[in-house]
Amino acid sequence: MKRQMRRRAWREPVLKTLLVLCCILAAVYAAVQIARLAGAPVFRGTAAGAEGVILIDPGHGGMDGGASAADETLEKDINLEIALPLADMLRFLGYPVELTRESDVSIHDAEADTIRDQKVSDLKNRLGMVNASRLTISIHQNQFDQTQYSGTQIFYGTGSGESAVLADSIREAVVGLLQPENTRELKQGSKDIYLLHNATAPIVLVECGFLSNTAELQKLKDPSYRQDMAFAIACGLLRYEA
Repeated sequence: MKRQMRRRAWREPVLKTLLVLCCILAAVYAAVQIARLAGAPVFRGTAAGAEGVILIDPGHGGMDGGASAADETLEKDINLEIALPLADMLRFLGYPVELTRESDVSIHDAEADTIRDQKVSDLKNRLGMVNASRLTISIHQNQFDQTQYSGTQIFYGTGSGESAVLADSIREAVVGLLQPENTRELKQGSKDIYLLHNATAPIVLVECGFLSNTAELQKLKDPSYRQDMAFAIACGLLRYEA
């Protein structure tokens, strides 16, 4: 009981801070949607050097579809549909934002001929963009053989101590705003996750949900839920920046 009380006492100020930040972002989000409906361009923020850029990385793309759901929904498409509104929200706040891709493409070099070479080239080019940016949020989806698993899982890079701090801020926001039942712990990226293992700049990889879970798949296919996920991630970044 005492442990639960201490946990609640610790979380209350965190959630209050998060609420204030998200109220600010909610106003921004509404303004973005109004601008879109009116046909006005979304504010792109001010120019900045590469060291100030926030990079949003929608995983996979082009010939690399990533994970695939039972109904053939592809990870690459969900990734992009979360990354684009996330980038818009941050740009409206004045952050200089770049994306590794803004459409269904691979960013491999033209001379890469085989699919294997294209995937390797794509990852190396993404890594170059990651290390030229102030921080990176990589958007992915999860999949598992057993279908009962669900919930956002966040991994963080090994090359910067700030990666874990950013990951924790985003996790707090996702749990507080979208998935109160989520008890998944943060995980350090292993050498099997190329970007997280090789990046020197702060980077997190957000596995937003499980394509293998029927209920969560339906959420991820819902544009409103995808925008809510982007909103939660943006709130996490604001908390990190505060």
